[in-house]
Amino acid sequence: MPKLRKKLPLGKGKIGFMVSNYYPVAAGKLWEAITKGEHTQRFFVDKVEGDFTPALAPVHWELKKWGRHAQLPTVVRKDKKLEFNWADHKGKYLTTVTFSPKKKPKYIEMEIHERGWKQADLENAFENCSGWTMFLDYLKACVMHGIDLRTKNA
Repeated sequence: MPKLRKKLPLGKGKIGFMVSNYYPVAAGKLWEAITKGEHTQRFFVDKVEGDFTPALAPVHWELKKWGRHAQLPTVVRKDKKLEFNWADHKGKYLTTVTFSPKKKPKYIEMEIHERGWKQADLENAFENCSGWTMFLDYLKACVMHGIDLRTKNA
C-alpha cells in the first residue's frame, strides 16, 4: 500500500471480508494489544507512530515488506470497537477496517472486517484478508504465550 499523501475518497466498492479468532484473555489485555503501538509492534508491525485513542489522531504502521501506512481512525470505543480508514494498494481510495471484540462466557472473539474494495482490486482484497488472518494468529501467540511468530522468539 502506498503512503497516504493526499486526501483519498472513501471506497464505495461492494467487496469486503471478515476474519476472526478466539482469545481466552481479559478484554483489556486484548484491547491494549490492538490499540497501543508498543504492543502492536511486539507481534505485527516493525514500527508504530501513535496509539488508537478517542482523539482519533492518525496512527502510522511501518512494515518492512510494505512500507509506512497511515491509519485514519474514525471510531475508538474502548473494548467495543476500533475503526479506521486506510489506502488501498494502489493509493486511489480508502477502505474501512473495523475491529470488533465480542465478549463470550469464556473468551473474547475478535472480528476484523474490511470493506470498500472495488471488483478490479479483488486480488488485493484477498491479500489483505490473508494479512488480517495473520494479524489475529500473531496476536494470539503474543497475548497468550508471549511469542513473536515473525521471529519465533519468546
